[in-house]
Amino acid sequence: MHAVWEKMGIDRATITRMLFDLRGRGHNPFQAALFSKIVPNCKKLGLLDAGDGWLREKFSDIGVIDFEHAVDTEMEYELLDAESAAVASIASRG
Repeated sequence: MHAVWEKMGIDRATITRMLFDLRGRGHNPFQAALFSKIVPNCKKLGLLDAGDGWLREKFSDIGVIDFEHAVDTEMEYELLDAESAAVASIASRG
């Protein structure tokens, strides 16, 4: 990860301190990014409440169930396609 931060021009020591501080407060940015994609897709597939809600319970236990209302991957692709079409339309006019 340090190579990525350095390539982006971010000081290694600064980002390391920030990430440790966030983790110390119970926030893991990697976990948040990962589960912001997994949880809404599990909801869309009906997996959160399957098996007597076992997965919902586990996601609640690790504190990521709030992501169930985030945009699922299919909707995200539709939004990206619409944005791309809008940009292309503007570019073709100019």
